[in-house]
Amino acid sequence: MEFGWPEEALAFRNEISVFLDRELPPWWDIGVNTLTAAAGTPHHEFCREFCAKLAKHGYLTPHWPTEHGGRNAGAWELFALSEVLSAYGDPRGQQYMNVNWIGPAIMRYGTPEQKTHFLGGMSRGEIQFCQGFSEPDAGSDLAALRTSASRDGEDYLINGQKVWTSYALTADFCFLVVRTDPASRGPAGLSVLLVPMNLPGLTVRPIPNLMDHGFCELFFDDLRVPVSSRLGPQGEGWKVAMDALAFERIGMARFARALRLLDELIARLHGSGELSTPAVAEKVGRAIAACHAARAIAYRVIDARARSLPPGPEANLARLASNWAEQFAVDVIFELSPDALQAGSLADEALKSALPSGHATGSIEVNLGIIAKRALGLTGGA
Repeated sequence: MEFGWPEEALAFRNEISVFLDRELPPWWDIGVNTLTAAAGTPHHEFCREFCAKLAKHGYLTPHWPTEHGGRNAGAWELFALSEVLSAYGDPRGQQYMNVNWIGPAIMRYGTPEQKTHFLGGMSRGEIQFCQGFSEPDAGSDLAALRTSASRDGEDYLINGQKVWTSYALTADFCFLVVRTDPASRGPAGLSVLLVPMNLPGLTVRPIPNLMDHGFCELFFDDLRVPVSSRLGPQGEGWKVAMDALAFERIGMARFARALRLLDELIARLHGSGELSTPAVAEKVGRAIAACHAARAIAYRVIDARARSLPPGPEANLARLASNWAEQFAVDVIFELSPDALQAGSLADEALKSALPSGHATGSIEVNLGIIAKRALGLTGGA
């Protein structure tokens, strides 16, 4: 089997690495989870500024069409970007979701006015979204959501609650899934609205957690938005939302970040002489092997995407393998790092980042169920 990168993707990969080595500041810490860094923290503020620099050099949306600020980069180039940025702690911050999920959804379903309003600013790193999906009684079963948007002339009135919403404190807009048909159940009767975050009737409440309030609750009380804020046809929100997630099925290249963290651990263990201990070497070796296994599974998915094959359950497997590899590596780092119990240490930051990663965009159990049904042909038992 040939594991080599296409020549153009390899050149792009090296180009990004050189750029990041030159542009990232000395204090940059790859152990911090930049995707959920709280507003006002150095990592969050830096990411917002750095996205403009990435955009200027063509590294923020290279996979977008040229008319929307990209250059039609292929699947391998896009994953090269994901791997390298992940290995460097992903200085895109919350723009990762915007450019990979929400932007392509607006390209597919947006009106000309919506494309003009959003895509230019997103491609320059100026507009940021959060994603209003989960609710207190609609997490893994997203189709059970109850937040409503009732028609009132040329407006919608939104009422309800969202929970576990990342980036809500700093986002400009929310990609909000609501129920526009009160008589509907399940996926039917849902719609997607692009909602400004500064409107009266919206309350954002941080949820204290290990990642410095990266998650929030959203409360909607007769929040009024124009019908023109709807993305796609009314009642087709389930399709719009699922298509948005499909643009980035395999998630972040978490194994790349884990390998970089393991490199730092290995340097420490070499210095102390501990790596010569067989038990220590075996633990580190197994963690490295898990990361390379996750990479191989991801490459299989990217190869299918590059050949325009339809996405399958392998994408869910790649997401799980990457999450598991990261958690395995972090467990080893936490066990073997001398400063593991010190707040703010490499091990501490890596652990706080890795623990919740398996629940983003669907829990581990939900993804295992998808794999069981679609890949193995299994059905649920009594």
